[in-house]
Amino acid sequence: MWDDIAILGRYLLMLSFNNCLDVANHLPYLFHIVTLLVHTGPMSLRASIHGLVINIIHSLCTCTKPSFSGETQRLLRLSLDEFSLPKFYLLFGISKVKSAAVTAFRSTATGSHGRHFCIDRHHYLPQDRSFNQSIGEHQERIPLASLEVITDALLEIMEACMKNIPNCDWLQQWIELSKSFAFRYNPALQPRAIIVFGCISKTTIDQEVKQLLRILVKALESFQDLQLIEAIIMGLTRLQPLLAPES
Repeated sequence: MWDDIAILGRYLLMLSFNNCLDVANHLPYLFHIVTLLVHTGPMSLRASIHGLVINIIHSLCTCTKPSFSGETQRLLRLSLDEFSLPKFYLLFGISKVKSAAVTAFRSTATGSHGRHFCIDRHHYLPQDRSFNQSIGEHQERIPLASLEVITDALLEIMEACMKNIPNCDWLQQWIELSKSFAFRYNPALQPRAIIVFGCISKTTIDQEVKQLLRILVKALESFQDLQLIEAIIMGLTRLQPLLAPES
């Protein structure tokens, strides 16, 4: 499964060039995928997800349909610069690489004699295995505060673009995607989804908060998944101010 995810992540990166992903029609799904995969897996995948975000923003900058105002274009260009800063390299888990672009296009293949090679865009070079490694070798989890920062930055981009598109439902689609994962048991993805759901929600209802509290009670009873507990507390911190006064 992990190899499949890594390969599909690479496909997304390749398709993101020249706006082949049709970003305007798929932005909520792309941002959802980014938040689920950011800062996880081998370095090649981490760099690929970072490159995907850069290409998404670039596609928004250059697309003609929809067209964005000068203010939105300015924010998109600033976001391009921001995501290329060392701060965001650290948030994406690629602070140790010299070039995210080179790392993203590096994978491994096995020759006829079992020798591993690095496949980049132009040639083959001997290389250690850096892409087809198992998930067990990459147990480091993203700090949830880092995911909050990334999500807030992506949300700012989406909201700026939505101002120029009448009846745009991008945010609602993204909320529904994150919500569907936030309330479904999944040790790897549920904490991430809860963080994202808390960051991007503009309203909430008692039922959603109660559901998170039930998940928190179960997590505290077993006290095994500390990241899930942390995610719920952080998510509730974001959602609580959105509750109606009479709640």
